[in-house]
Parts: sequence; structure tokens; C-alpha cells
Amino acid sequence: MAEVKVFVGRLPRDITDEDFEALMASQAGLVQTVLLKDRATGKGKGCGFVMFSTMAEAVACVEALNGAVTVSERLGPLQVSVATGEAEKHGVPQEAVDPGEAKLFVGGLPKGEDPSLVEAEIESVFGGFGQVNEVFIMKDKANMCKGAGFVKMASTAAAMTAIEALHEQRAVAGGITALEVRFAQARADKQPAPVPVPVYTAFPTFAAFPTYTKGAGKGGLKGPAKGAAKGLAKGLFMGGMAPVAPMRAPAPAMHMRQPVPAHVPMQRAAAPRPAGPAD
Repeated sequence: MAEVKVFVGRLPRDITDEDFEALMASQAGLVQTVLLKDRATGKGKGCGFVMFSTMAEAVACVEALNGAVTVSERLGPLQVSVATGEAEKHGVPQEAVDPGEAKLFVGGLPKGEDPSLVEAEIESVFGGFGQVNEVFIMKDKANMCKGAGFVKMASTAAAMTAIEALHEQRAVAGGITALEVRFAQARADKQPAPVPVPVYTAFPTFAAFPTYTKGAGKGGLKGPAKGAAKGLAKGLFMGGMAPVAPMRAPAPAMHMRQPVPAHVPMQRAAAPRPAGPAD
């Protein structure tokens, strides 16, 4: 199994490789320590990484040192966490690398048994890996064990150790299959995907309006224009909005040709008469 990387921050810049290794020597499963240094000056950057054999040992280091050990009073307690991307790299959920209480799902419990007896058995089995805060046994309609339950461990490291030791490797009294032990699925992950909502427009496009054509009768509609008018009326009647559906372009309207007026020849105005004595 690949090694697990743990980040350690708030280290003094003048700490040496030997001092950093001595600081982490008490942690179980320690493989290697790497102190980050500036290439130009050779001085420490105030942080480093520690490699562990298993995820459980890495999480145990986080729970033991994070915020609990101080190397420099000026910098404050150490910041220790499983390095970014390690959870995904090792195929475990993110909550598996977060320190604190951890909730486990336990399957393969004996069905039809007294829940109180199964609860006592589970608490005894998981208690060998750390403090058990709560045990919940799922029950059927007859109020008997349904074959599964949940266990809350006081620390994530203890939960990781229990998974590695029990999952598909051990059965409890009365059980016919090996236990299934894993981190309980987060509630947010169980929500169904949102249902897509169709998009409607407030008004249909211009091409969807009915077209009056010659020969359709008195105010009558034919073809796609008639179907479009019915769809629009139904959408408006229901108080909603009519969806725009792809349609064939309406046939061009046939306009009545207007009669051309007859040609009226232009008449020249008569020339004025010259004024005579009679005028």
C-alpha cells in the first residue's frame, strides 16, 4: 500500500532535519520526514511532511499533534493534517481523514436476534480499537435486529483501524457472513439529483402566429397555423406560457391583385386669349 503524507506547519525556520525527525519519532508507523527548505538560503520554510505506512497511522498522528504540541511559543501550536489529495489518492472519503468523532456503517449482523445482545457484541468488538461513543442497531417490524447498524467511534484513527481489521475479515456471534465495515455515507450524498425543469418562453416566436391565407374560409385557418393557434390558446387558458415548438414555416400568403386603374390621357390647358378692345 502506498505511503500516506501528513503536513506539519508552524515549525521554527531554524529547526534542523535531526530535530524535526526527533519531534516525530514517537509516532507509530513513521517512514520518513522531509523538512521544506528555501533553495537560495538553505533555511527551513517553517513546514514539512511526514510519511506513514497506513492511513490509520497518519490520522492518529494528526489527532495526537494537531493543536496539542508547541515547538515555538511565538508561532503557537503545530498545524498537522493529512496532506491535500491523500484521501482521494487512497480511495477513502474526506471525513475519514478529518480528526474527531467518526460514524461507521456495520453490515453482516445476525438477523432476527435480540438487538440488545447484538449491541453488546458490537460494542465489545469495536471497543478493542478505541472508545465507542454510540451503537445503533437497525430493527425490523418485529423489533428484532435487521442485520445492520451504526457505530460512532471517538476518533477517526480508531475508526480507520477498525475498518482495516474487521471489514470482510471477521464475523460476530450468530452472523453468517463477515462484517461489512465502512464510513457511513454523508446525508448530503444521498440526496437525489435535481429534476431538470423545461424552459418556456413568455410568448411564441413570430413564426408561430397563425397566417390568414386565401381560400381558408371566413376567418378560417389551415395546416400548421391552425395547430399553432390551438396550442397558444391552450397555454394562455391554463395560465402558463406556451412553449415554443419547432414548426414549418407558414406558406406565403396569396394576396389579391388590385385592379389597375385605366389610363387617363393628360389634357393640355387652353392658351389664354389676348386681351381685345372688348375687354
